[in-house]
Amino acid sequence: MLDGDVTDVVEAKSLGIRPDYIDIYSASWGPEDDGKTVDGPGPLAKQAFEMGIKKGRKGLGSIFVWASGNGGRQGDHCSCDGYTNSIYTISVSSTTESGAKPWYLEVCSSTLATSYSSGEFYDRKIVTTDLRQRCTDGHTGTSVSAPMVAGVIALALEANPLITWRDVQHLLVKTSRPAHLKASDWKTNAAGHR
Repeated sequence: MLDGDVTDVVEAKSLGIRPDYIDIYSASWGPEDDGKTVDGPGPLAKQAFEMGIKKGRKGLGSIFVWASGNGGRQGDHCSCDGYTNSIYTISVSSTTESGAKPWYLEVCSSTLATSYSSGEFYDRKIVTTDLRQRCTDGHTGTSVSAPMVAGVIALALEANPLITWRDVQHLLVKTSRPAHLKASDWKTNAAGHR
């Protein structure tokens, strides 16, 4: 998918490939993070999401984890991203190692979970695999956070492979703790969660 034109057909094929073999689809892409673009999945990709949650994992539902975006400096808002604000996806944002909001953070209500990444140039970055059988110590942004949460979900599925795609969302909501996140604008929702 990453080496050619991205079309609705290509996205749908990527989101629907081997749904009884692949439990978790982790994505770190979406519309432009420019503060102006409002976009989302086309009809075929939407159909792939729906088919995934209905038939993936032998009816328990595929799990779609999505990076919430890195357009905070441009005033981008991840609720304008039809991938991250979908009921079928788990939108993941980032925090710095000190618990602060990174400069690229997109504030929005569609974010379901937050994981560590980097922030300012002097903050440590994430070490991970890279292209051409190499490693990098410079990975950053929500593109780091979404795969981390996907890894946590994989551990939950290993412990209980019978949980549904909705169970996973509820587990994240019920077990996430904002204790180390430093932000003055936390809001408590009607369910009592922050």
